[in-house]
Amino acid sequence: PLESSAVQYNKEVEDPLGLYSANSPERMDGIIKALESSYNKDIVDPLRLYQDTAQVSDEVQMSASLPFLPRPALLDGTLPGDRGFDPLNFASDASALQWQRKAEIKHARLAMLAAVGWPMAELLHKDIASAFDLPNLLASGDRVPSVLNGGLAHASSPVFWIAAIAVAGVIEIQESVEANDSCKLNPADKGFDPINLGGKTMKQKHFMHEAELFNGRLGMLAITGFAIQEWFLNSAVVDQIPIFFKPMNVAMEQLMNV
Repeated sequence: PLESSAVQYNKEVEDPLGLYSANSPERMDGIIKALESSYNKDIVDPLRLYQDTAQVSDEVQMSASLPFLPRPALLDGTLPGDRGFDPLNFASDASALQWQRKAEIKHARLAMLAAVGWPMAELLHKDIASAFDLPNLLASGDRVPSVLNGGLAHASSPVFWIAAIAVAGVIEIQESVEANDSCKLNPADKGFDPINLGGKTMKQKHFMHEAELFNGRLGMLAITGFAIQEWFLNSAVVDQIPIFFKPMNVAMEQLMNV
């Protein structure tokens, strides 16, 4: 008969179903891999599920905007507008964080301008175009042209798109050249403050930077809402909520006739 001999294994054996008996050679030699490896990370418990709070780490800071997630390492609250919101980890390193901050402030400023320009165009464009004998470029229902309502087809001339892309390209190239020649700690600083609203002390500057970002974020939500509302309801946003955009008597008359 063949004599049993201990088999030497160089790799660990996984046994999730517990098929190896307690007196098996693999168990005796200690090569059965544990189902869970040693876990040295901090344990966070925002929902208070652990009865034994001694297991929960007190050193982990939770995100102010998403209190059930840890605050991202780079978002420590020192930057204006930082509330620890980065669930997809876009700002994975310092370079990515700088790029994301620059992108956010650009979109925020454009959105604030658009949130003002959108209703103004719906209120004034027809009168201005008529006064100068120009074509009406509003979409159907006197809506501002957007991607959702097909109104951008009004700008059929390729000159418009060429000019728009060229202007955007020049601005981006100029910024790239400036970024290579200098190092700005604040990517939002363009040196534009003609009436000195930016504040004098560091506290005042921080407050104004946060105010700009918060209003810009609201503007991005607003302009997105305008486009979706007009696409869904098939009418101009100034007619949907006239109390915000028209004189009170006109708004009340319009609401009463709905």
